[in-house]
Amino acid sequence: MPELYSAAAFGLPWLADIAPFLARLVVGGMFLLSGIYKLFTAESACKMQETMVEAGVIAPRQTARLVSICEVVFGGLLILGLLNSLAALGLMILSLVALATVARKQVKGISFGYRLSSYLDLPETLLIVILLWLIAAGPGPYSLDADLFREPFRRVF
Repeated sequence: MPELYSAAAFGLPWLADIAPFLARLVVGGMFLLSGIYKLFTAESACKMQETMVEAGVIAPRQTARLVSICEVVFGGLLILGLLNSLAALGLMILSLVALATVARKQVKGISFGYRLSSYLDLPETLLIVILLWLIAAGPGPYSLDADLFREPFRRVF
């Protein structure tokens, strides 16, 4: 019974190595695939450009293309766990801008609590939190960053 309480109260430490890998895979994959569709599918590219026009972005066609390229590049880097913090920061900035320009139009209600609840329900908010966690916690051991930047010899003193 103490093991059950310990797991409920303090988590499952053996998942600590797998969790960042899964977060990188899912969030990076979502951005990567979204960017690919926006770059190579006429319908998605047109929809993205219309979104930029509605948001009042200058040069909507070029901006839509740049955002799509950033989604592909940063999403791919995140999946690989290569330059994790830079990739997560880039995707977090894209998510913050999307939250401030496009997603906020979905927020309804007059009370502070209801509006706050609406913001917390948006996928952009969840993505921002996951990306912030990946910046703070790092990519985990199953990443290229861990392989490339690991100290070759650890001293034990």
